This record gives sequence, structure tokens and C-alpha cells, in this order.
Amino acid sequence: MVKILVISLFLSVAVFLRSVGGHVEGYLFPVATLDRIERIEKVNAISVRIWGQAARLRQCQFTRLEWRLGDEHAYSVVDLAFEESSKVRAAGDFSFGPWRLHLTGKQLQKRSYAYVYHRCHRLWLTRTRFYG
Repeated sequence: MVKILVISLFLSVAVFLRSVGGHVEGYLFPVATLDRIERIEKVNAISVRIWGQAARLRQCQFTRLEWRLGDEHAYSVVDLAFEESSKVRAAGDFSFGPWRLHLTGKQLQKRSYAYVYHRCHRLWLTRTRFYG
């Protein structure tokens, strides 16, 4: 009976860590952060292109960037297209863009935020607040 309880407790802790570990790690030890958006160009009534400066704080494998419209409790994931060529970035400051976002300029500045996801180890994806 004790053995089953210990195994159940261990599995419960493992599942809990797997579900929140990446959020906690990204909060305490961010991987990348956007320093500033330097230029916003209107593409059409519902899209913009952005250029800017960011910093890669840790050397982890990039998985995805998720831009959101709304707030933490009610949001939509925004279409994002990297219009720059593919590149491998070392740790440190870097320029980016153009990135095309399916947002208006006002939505970008007032109602959007972004998370970047990296694989830093095998346990989970690390989620870092990138913008907003």
C-alpha cells in the first residue's frame, strides 16, 4: 500500500512539473526578450510588418513564437510570418524583421503580447514572455 502511494505521489509531482515547469523556468530564467520595436509598417487594413531589436539570453533551441491578441484569460493566437531569411542566432543582441503580423498597429501596441518557446532540455518547453 505504501509503495502504491509513493509511486502515485511521484507520478503526480512529475505530471505537475511537466505542465508548469516550462512556465516557471521561463519566468525565472528567460531565454529571449524583445528590447524594442523600431519600425511598424502598415501592410493593409488588418496587417503590419515589424522590425526591432531583441536579446537572446540563453543558448536554447528555438521552437516557436506565439503572438496573441487579448489578455491571459481570453486571447486569440495571431498569424505570424517571418519574412526575413532563416538564421541561427547566437546569444546576445540581435535585429529582427520584417515579421508580418495579422494585427492593426493599434492592436499590436495596445492589446497584444507574445511568448517564445525554446527547448533547453528534455523535460519541457521553456516559455518566455517575449513582448507585452
